[in-house]
This record gives sequence, C-alpha cells and structure tokens, in this order.
Amino acid sequence: MLALQRLGALGARTGRAAPLGAIAAKAPLRPAARDATSKSMVEKSGKEGKSVGYFGVEWLMGRKPHEINAQLVELPKEPYNPKPYKMGFMKYSEIASGLGAKYYFREGQRSQLSYYHVRGGAAGEYVAVGSVDPRAREARTIDNYIKERTRGYAVQIVLEGRGVKAYFEPKSPFLMVRLGVGAKTQELTEYCIRDPDVAVSVNKKGDIVVLHGPTKERVGTLAYRLLKKLQPKLQAYTGKGGHFAFHPVKRKAVRKK
Repeated sequence: MLALQRLGALGARTGRAAPLGAIAAKAPLRPAARDATSKSMVEKSGKEGKSVGYFGVEWLMGRKPHEINAQLVELPKEPYNPKPYKMGFMKYSEIASGLGAKYYFREGQRSQLSYYHVRGGAAGEYVAVGSVDPRAREARTIDNYIKERTRGYAVQIVLEGRGVKAYFEPKSPFLMVRLGVGAKTQELTEYCIRDPDVAVSVNKKGDIVVLHGPTKERVGTLAYRLLKKLQPKLQAYTGKGGHFAFHPVKRKAVRKK
C-alpha cells in the first residue's frame, strides 16, 4: 500500500499516470491465508511449505492433506435392507425339549424364540430353535442343559508330596487316603456314597482323584468337601496334600530358627 501511495505521488508530480507494470513490480504480493492452498500435499515441496514463515502446523506436527479427513475415517457400512429380518434355526438333540415352554416362551426376551419338537422322519427326533438373532438361538443355557444330561461335569484333585496317596481298600467305595510317610490313614468312604449320582475314582498311581456327576453344583460341592480333608494345615510349607487341577496351593517359606 505504501508503494502504491509513492507511485501515485510520483505520477501527480510529473502529471502522468504510473504504468500498471511498475505498480505490479514495486508492490510485492503478500502470502494468502495460513491454511489456504491450491496444491495437494504431494505436489507441494518442503521449501514452499516452510517459506510462509509461520511457526505452526508445518513445524510442530507436519503437513496434513486438506482434501480428506484422515482422523475421522468412516468405515463402509452395509446397505440398509428394509426387508423383514431373516429367521434362522438351530438343531439340537431331543433332550433340549426338557427346558419346556418356561424357557423358550418366557417374557422379556429381546428376540422371541420359536420352538419345534420334530418326531419321526429320516432325521429322527430333534428340537429346532429359531430366532432372528443368532445369539438367542445359540444360547449357552441350551448347550449346558444338554451337557448335564449327556456328558456331565468332572473335577480332578491332584495329590502331591512324598508318601501322599489315595486308594480303595478292598474296593470302591471304600476310599483310603494317606497324607505322608508314617501318617495316619484316613477313611473317606462317606464322601463316595454321599451323592449316588457323583462317581469317585482314583488312578492307578493314586495321586489323582476324579469326581464325575451330572451338574456343576453337585460335583463342586462334594469335591470341595473332600478337598478339605486332603489339605493339612502345614501344606503351604511342606507341599504335601491335595489341590484342584491347575490351581496349586501358594507355597510359603519356612522360617529359620
């Protein structure tokens, strides 16, 4: 602006208008706004980016393209389908029918279940559970109900230590346990006959006791009570006794006199 005023004053003194080329040559163009650019980040060189003289994004965090928003990436979404939801079915054993209408048609379901008990035919007897939600028709409750009545549940008690052994004498269910060399033998027959549906077995070496039964509650209750008889007070120091498989007892250091 100051250059234009000087050229205007010079023209007034001489009585002639200043030429347009002289005005363009004398008046340097100021840079545009800080973020305004007509080139992409790839086309713009590093010197051109730093020649603006602003201590900002170029120096602190580097240049970023203005053509896209790379920080708010929107992943492609499935096209909206206005058609009704697709009904799917899951095939189960006929044992699943024991849950009855109390489970399949209970109130408060987010996705209602459809239940069909098919009898006869080439496929035999089975139960078909249908729903628009795959998680509803593949519920863990149905799977656990079938496992309880087919395979059941089991737990292992591992015996560790010198002289620790479990055995049947003369035969099952007369369970005998010894918790060390010279220790008094315990008779634990009552735990083998307390629940008739929970079977207690011992391996040939005598260091693993297995309890197998129909439900988690019944197996777990009996196993915990039997474990208490196989854990002496000094087990944390001596290491002699029993514990559930994959759950060893935390050992403690023996205090020196």
